[in-house]
This record gives sequence, C-alpha cells and structure tokens, in this order.
Amino acid sequence: MAKNRIHNKGFYRHEEADAGEAGIYPGMLLELNSSGDVIKHNTEGARAEKAFATEDALQGGTTSTVYTNGEVVTYILPVPGSVVNALIKAGEDIAIGDELISAGDGTLIALGSAGSGVTVAEVIAVAEEACDLTASGAANTLSAVRVK
Repeated sequence: MAKNRIHNKGFYRHEEADAGEAGIYPGMLLELNSSGDVIKHNTEGARAEKAFATEDALQGGTTSTVYTNGEVVTYILPVPGSVVNALIKAGEDIAIGDELISAGDGTLIALGSAGSGVTVAEVIAVAEEACDLTASGAANTLSAVRVK
C-alpha cells in the first residue's frame, strides 16, 4: 500500500533546513551537520535525534520526491509515541513490534540486523506493521513505525 504522508499520527514539531547532501528521501532519519544542514543519519545504531524528512507538499512534492543538495528540506521531530512512515532498508524482514535502529544511511533496520561493529544501539522506533523486503529487487520502503 502506497504511503501518501510521512506523519501518520501524534504530535510533532515542524522544521526546515538546507540539505547538506543529495539523495534525501521523505521518511529518512536525519541529523544536523556542523553547518546546520540536514544529512542522512550516517552511523549505524548510533544515537539519533528522531528527525524524519517529510514530503514537501507545498511545493508539489510527494513521498517519493527526493531532495537535492542545497534544497530546503521539510522535516518533523515527532514526540515519543507518534507514528511516522519511515524508510525501511531493502533486504529487511520486519515484524510488528520489532525494535528498529538507524542503518547508517537514513533508513531503519531491525535491531537484530546490526553489523558486528555495533555493540550498543539506540532504538529509534518500533514497527507498527510488518514489512518483508527480502525478495529479489526489493527497494527501500515506507512503513509505519512508532517513535521511541
């Protein structure tokens, strides 16, 4: 089922910042760099501000419209318990209730999928719906998650 919005339910704060890199998709987990620009959260399992890129509906953007470097990115800071449609990494098989962490590329993965170099991981969200992306040719997919 196609997702039309990133925010699903719950409270959040709306923010905007310049994209510090190309390839930011709605639903990606973001972080601020030292210049105050947003980039894809880039450390697997690391702590993260729960900041998710959203669709730029005011400019005609959808959940599949990619942000380019230097473009203004619309993002939200949802409060714990809010539900967002976050980008799940291709190759993952997520069950309802699975704890999710940063994959280090803006997407989320199951806690059990963390690489061997990740000794302690911060849980970003809990899966609200199942998402099996293990099939050949699967792509990163938006799926409902409850923010921790």
